[in-house]
Amino acid sequence: MRKAHISRTNRASPGILFLLAVLLMFPIAPSFAASETPLPPACDTEGRAVQRRFFQRGAAPDDLSDDELWQVSELGAQGISPAILSAGLAQMAQSTTRQSFILMRHGAIVYEAYYNGSRASDSNNIASVSKSMLSALVGIAIERGDLHSTEDRIADYLPTHFEYAPDPALQALTLHDMLTMTHGLAWEENQASRLLNRSDDWLADILRLPMISEPGARFNYSTGVSHVLSAALTEATGVSVCEFAHRFLFEPLGIEVEFWGLDPQGYFTGGHSVSMTARELARFGQLYLNEGRWGGEQIVPGWWVAASTSPQVDIGNNYAGYGYYWWLNRIAGYDMYSALGAGGQILHVIPALEVVLVTTHGYRGNQRDYVEEAESYEFIWNYLIPAIEAL
Repeated sequence: MRKAHISRTNRASPGILFLLAVLLMFPIAPSFAASETPLPPACDTEGRAVQRRFFQRGAAPDDLSDDELWQVSELGAQGISPAILSAGLAQMAQSTTRQSFILMRHGAIVYEAYYNGSRASDSNNIASVSKSMLSALVGIAIERGDLHSTEDRIADYLPTHFEYAPDPALQALTLHDMLTMTHGLAWEENQASRLLNRSDDWLADILRLPMISEPGARFNYSTGVSHVLSAALTEATGVSVCEFAHRFLFEPLGIEVEFWGLDPQGYFTGGHSVSMTARELARFGQLYLNEGRWGGEQIVPGWWVAASTSPQVDIGNNYAGYGYYWWLNRIAGYDMYSALGAGGQILHVIPALEVVLVTTHGYRGNQRDYVEEAESYEFIWNYLIPAIEAL
């Protein structure tokens, strides 16, 4: 059964109607058009060589100092027993691929470490963690009116590509289907992505895949589908996803992406091939813990944070469900939502405990992937939660 669609309220009071009349007389330009803040080099497409591969890399050290953006505290001051946590932290340090580990509670960094030659200023390829950021951009676009609701048809934003799609059922694909990975396409994550390495038009080749189920019927994880969503968002907003992200999500948080992949048609990659520091990733997690607020501003609509981190589809495995590009879990009696990327790129948020946890890993020689995810769960279960509950 399809869930009810998510949209802004349509109810308008007389006062609101008067305000709308005034706005029609004196229109306000979109905020991204008025901003004079230069976009980072990652958003520049002029003269940029397109990488002939689906999953792309181009990380560089972060050149921004963000120390002034952080509150730093001690474990004990934030209700975490150092004695209980120490064994778990020592275990985390043993990994030969771990690059970073950041633990936040009550909005403060209580533990931060870098490993195997990594530094706080190093930008990491966060892989599919960026899908959760793409989800945030969809919520912002709905709030702004660039998109209408999660029941919007993707074909309405990419009519040329859908006009020649072989299966008419594709015309029914909605934002909800894309965000919940219930698209119905015969995508196999590793095999299909390798085929796109030889593609001159990713969107066309993704949409040529046969349909194996009706849209909205079955979960099937697909980075190809999230890329189609990135293209649709580009057409809906009139600017690149890289620009939209920096104007409305990253700039208020003090985040500057160092690399963002680009497809042969000039669309920025959707849900992969994005690089930022571990600290920047932690800020995104804290934003969601704050229900979309940062520095007194509502960056991501609160209703979207709630919807995207609530079960939208049953995925039939050990997870508690899947939201809008967020993995949902329950650990030691606490609800947790996570943004997860290949190679051990991990962001966990535990709202009831006011905890944000980030850990990233290098890709070279790293075949462990799900082992690193399991290690993070074991750390939370065996060390972090007992260290909090002890005080």
